[in-house]
Amino acid sequence: MPWIIIAAVATASSVFILMLVNTYLYHTYRERFMRVWAWAWGVHTLRYLFLIATVLWPSSRLFKELNYLCIISSAVLLLTGTRIFMGKPVGRRDILVGLLIALWTAATITMGMPAMNAVIPLFAFLSYTYIHTGIQFLRGASQGRQASRITGWLFIVWGVHQADYPILRPLAWFAPWGFLIGGILATTVAIGMILIYFERTHQALREKEDRHENLIVSSHNWIWEVDANAVYTYASPQIQSLLGYAPEEVLGKTPFDLMPEEEATRVKSLFNAIAARQEPFFRLENTNRHKSGMLVVLETSGVPFFDSQGRFCGYRGMDQDITHHKQAETRRDLSNHVLQLLNDSRDLKVSIEQVIDLLKTRINLDAVGVRLKEGDDYPYVAQSGFPPDLLMPENTLVKRGPQGEVCRDSDGGVCLECTCGMVITGKIPKDTPLFTAGGSFWTNDALALLRLPVDQNLRDTARNRCIRHGYASIALVPLRYKEKIVGLIHCMDHRKDRLSLELIECLEGIAAYLGAALTRKWYEEERINLEKQLQQAQRLESVGRLAGGVAHDFNNMLVVIIGHASLGLLETGPDHPSYKHLQAINTAAERSADLTRQLLAFARKQTIEPQVIDLNDTISRMLKMLQRLIGEEVELSFEPGATCWPVRMDPSQIDQIMANLCVNARDAIVGAGKITIETGALVVDAAYRIRHPEAGLGEYVWVSVRDNGCGMDRQTLSHIFEPFFTTKAVGTGTGLGLATIYGIVKQNSGFINVDSAPGKGSTFTIGIPKHTGTEAGASAPEPAVGVPGGHETILLVEDEPAILQITAEAVRSWGYRVLLASSPGEAIRLAHEQKEGIDLLVTDVILPEMNGKDLALCLQSAGADLKCLFMSGYTADVIAPHGVLDQRSHFIQKPFSLPALALKIREVLDQVPTQLILPESSR
Repeated sequence: MPWIIIAAVATASSVFILMLVNTYLYHTYRERFMRVWAWAWGVHTLRYLFLIATVLWPSSRLFKELNYLCIISSAVLLLTGTRIFMGKPVGRRDILVGLLIALWTAATITMGMPAMNAVIPLFAFLSYTYIHTGIQFLRGASQGRQASRITGWLFIVWGVHQADYPILRPLAWFAPWGFLIGGILATTVAIGMILIYFERTHQALREKEDRHENLIVSSHNWIWEVDANAVYTYASPQIQSLLGYAPEEVLGKTPFDLMPEEEATRVKSLFNAIAARQEPFFRLENTNRHKSGMLVVLETSGVPFFDSQGRFCGYRGMDQDITHHKQAETRRDLSNHVLQLLNDSRDLKVSIEQVIDLLKTRINLDAVGVRLKEGDDYPYVAQSGFPPDLLMPENTLVKRGPQGEVCRDSDGGVCLECTCGMVITGKIPKDTPLFTAGGSFWTNDALALLRLPVDQNLRDTARNRCIRHGYASIALVPLRYKEKIVGLIHCMDHRKDRLSLELIECLEGIAAYLGAALTRKWYEEERINLEKQLQQAQRLESVGRLAGGVAHDFNNMLVVIIGHASLGLLETGPDHPSYKHLQAINTAAERSADLTRQLLAFARKQTIEPQVIDLNDTISRMLKMLQRLIGEEVELSFEPGATCWPVRMDPSQIDQIMANLCVNARDAIVGAGKITIETGALVVDAAYRIRHPEAGLGEYVWVSVRDNGCGMDRQTLSHIFEPFFTTKAVGTGTGLGLATIYGIVKQNSGFINVDSAPGKGSTFTIGIPKHTGTEAGASAPEPAVGVPGGHETILLVEDEPAILQITAEAVRSWGYRVLLASSPGEAIRLAHEQKEGIDLLVTDVILPEMNGKDLALCLQSAGADLKCLFMSGYTADVIAPHGVLDQRSHFIQKPFSLPALALKIREVLDQVPTQLILPESSR
């Protein structure tokens, strides 16, 4: 049958074409499934060659078996390639089915079974293979891929055709047409495969183009292309965000057209040199002018490109905006330079002026100034660029009333005007973008603030001088010292958009540097002032130690003098010739005792009896005495404050302070004049301590004495509290009055301020801490009538013989029985020998062997019902550790008068006895 040979050759040719197509596609795209399919169609081509061999040699079973095995092998390979095409692993089931069919086919041929027994399963498997492959093509066909769909359906039709082969093959009239249909299907499948990969190539190119376009769109950089003459032929959309131009606006221009003139000349020279060598270039920095006029720094990189003939066509590249990076570098360099200036210079004002010039130049601003606190105001300590007609009214921030008076808020603070005042006081509105977290105000369009309604204006007042002078960009950055705002940096420019948050943060860092420099300067000034105060305190302390050292011996001698003089006055009478001399001696001794008390008050070591008193009442009771003291020519005025808290202080100290201050004020007035006494309440805070560092924090009652006398200069003011310093004529002043006041004030944890100037009088202000307890003021003792006496037994212990004898003589004269002891041991012996008992122990505090307190404890522990009166000429700091100054002990300070001693002895004897408590450490 020659037709079958012709049909087999034709079909083999079409299948061979299919193999060639897959081989070509494999070598083009290197897809693994294409190589497997090429093998499948190659094996299938061999099948037709063996089919021709079976026609030529019909008796050979080998060619028939090889024909069938090629069919099975090509089907298995096609299925394997399809699974790879689907992205699945090779199917073992397909290989196993193919192997079983191959064994079955070989068995049927070997056993001589009818041909249909082998052909039916074989072509069923082949039909399944083609239909399965067609279905996978249809599944993998995406939208728009018609070739994949057509090829898939061709495979399915081919698979159906293979299924009908066992049925139609025996029909002689149809058999040639069956082969012809198979050849046509194989050829169209080959064409379809080619079309599929044409589609895939087109799709890949389109995706690649889209990907590149997306990359360009998503990039932050500007992509560009220029020709050999540096003329833009392409510009990506990013140019609009970088320089404000639409892409089509720059086409036909060169990069140098977008730059300032000097920059264009520099960059053009560099680019021409690079283009002449046709070399790539990278990270070329260049400054461009934004469409709005703002300068933008770009970093440019580019590579040359060539046509197919190798001719230079131009450059392709991209620009990156590094403006913020360059600004950050500038800010960092600026901060370092500022820090260097502040560290190198010793003159802070010169450093501030240099910093201002640096800020004005580096940031390119029209005006820069620095305000610093000066009293209650914040004037410019240095500035550059401010017009005179703006600087004069803007130099003060203090708000004043219609009469020029300083306006204050409810807390007593000075009211400051304008936005500067808001920044300095820290009164920043919440949820306002014009203020940073650091308290700085900034805006790039201050002119818009003029259009705000009054209720939306962010400032205390609407002076608007800066804005009305045309300044659009304004920044106010606070300066801090010890967590308090002490000034600000003021930056202004007529152009808009000159500032950024990063720049404001940089200025806040510079403000921190300035604050640190101020801290160093003011700490140095504070250190110098503290050293002066320390030296003053050391001088005062030296005199205090001298006063305390002299007090004991001097007081003992005064006791003897006053005692003998008092006894002599009692024994002689007014008519005796020596009476007036004894009276003069007694008066001089009492004045000497007063002088000693002044020395001890200055040294803050005198024994005091503090009470809770009302300062207004205490001073009111003194007014008549003070008026007599200063004379009738000088008017005395008392203006008590409505609020005057109680204080705890010895009333005699108030008397001493007021007497000394009023006498000094009288001496400063020539002829007639006026002295004014005022009182009030004061809360000392950190702000008050800046002007008066000697005052401690807390609540105080103050009293001031103001005169309209001659006043004092600075030199005099620096010495007024030194002992023995006086401005009075020789012999008219001891120089201890103000020193005594100073000692009393410090002893009561208070402070004293002096305000004076030549020709403007003086004002002394004393602050005493407010008493916070509930203790009531002690009532004044009623004056005693005569010198009281008694018949009790008194043990008198004193190691100074002269004091012992004169005191014993006086006590005996009052009717008491007196036992004398010059030492504690002798006193203990007398107490043991005394069978009738002792009613009162009068003893010095400081004694040899043991002190007076221990002596009293020793005698009381022996069972004696003993009352005690302690006396001493030592200062309070010496006797206080001995425990005789507490409220349960009775004490009399030397020197004392005999009537005072008599009153004290009677007072102690008439009280209920109180046992001294022995400390645990002494038991």
